[in-house]
Amino acid sequence: MSGVLRLLRQWWREGVDYDWMSQAIASHSLLGAAKFAVGSGGVLTLIVNSAALSAPSGPQYHVSPVVVWLLSATALAWLVRWWVFPWPTAGESLALFAACDVIVTAVCMLNPSPVGRTFGLVLLAITGMHLCVFHTPKVVAAHTIWSLATVAAVSAPLVRAGDTAAAAVVVATMAAAIAVPPALQFGYWLFRRDMLSDPLTALLSRRGLEYQASVTFERAEPDPICVMVIDLDRFKSVNDTLGHPAGDQVLIHTAERLRATAPRDSIVARIGGEEFAVVARLPPASAVETADRLRRAIAEPIAEPMAAVSITASIGMAAAVSGPPATLDDLIHRADRAMYRAKQRGGDSVVVANDFSIQSS
Repeated sequence: MSGVLRLLRQWWREGVDYDWMSQAIASHSLLGAAKFAVGSGGVLTLIVNSAALSAPSGPQYHVSPVVVWLLSATALAWLVRWWVFPWPTAGESLALFAACDVIVTAVCMLNPSPVGRTFGLVLLAITGMHLCVFHTPKVVAAHTIWSLATVAAVSAPLVRAGDTAAAAVVVATMAAAIAVPPALQFGYWLFRRDMLSDPLTALLSRRGLEYQASVTFERAEPDPICVMVIDLDRFKSVNDTLGHPAGDQVLIHTAERLRATAPRDSIVARIGGEEFAVVARLPPASAVETADRLRRAIAEPIAEPMAAVSITASIGMAAAVSGPPATLDDLIHRADRAMYRAKQRGGDSVVVANDFSIQSS
């Protein structure tokens, strides 16, 4: 049970990086298809509205013309926005879907027909699917709460009128639809987490580091971003002498030490064969001390049956302190060069990049 709660807390805290997800879709030339798919919701709504206007007369089919035209105007604006204009920013996307939720709820409340109300609730479920892919769990939770409130508001008049069957249909239809987006996003998060992790050490992979670091670089905080590149000294001799299983155990041991020693909220990743990286926001005064603490942790003796193996590491560090904005690749490149200087000194040491004091986040 504790493992499930831990995963849920991580999911709630990490969420989804909208820009990274958008770039991932664009890298496969699918952004146009995604825009078409989202905009097609407007086409579907226009088709349903046309059917509503031509439906047989009678209270079970009646839909207010005001509702139909309001929804049609919204659907047309939605279609134009997604098909004509560029892919929205994260803030614009949130505003679009928040407006969509409000309008759909208003349509549900103005519509006297249970059929029309149910269709409106289905639209809420569809918007929830988009939110669960591109936005954070907090956004999905807000949408779910809004949907629950809408279902309650739509069902209450039906219950008061004695139409419990219609109310039951509305509630049953939305129960699954409301539960699906959070569950889908959690499952998707687990899949993405596994995809971005190194299978041997369970640390982030290079791609996972890029994903997580993008969030760190976006946050405005006073402490600079520090990147430490860590390379195990003479690791090849472990593989050659004791075999690859022993080498794997050394990598797992190193990952555990880094996880236990790295600062809170830092990002720890395996970015190459025996190369690791730690990204953290640290005050300049404590950054070198932190790197040296990581070096000492790696050098601590390994428990049996690997006690005979002596492991040390060369660490290069770069930090974004002042000047033009630095990217993750910039910092890794500078830290990597510093790490090679540490190796040239014989290893088991920390070297800080020469331009430590002139770069910025």
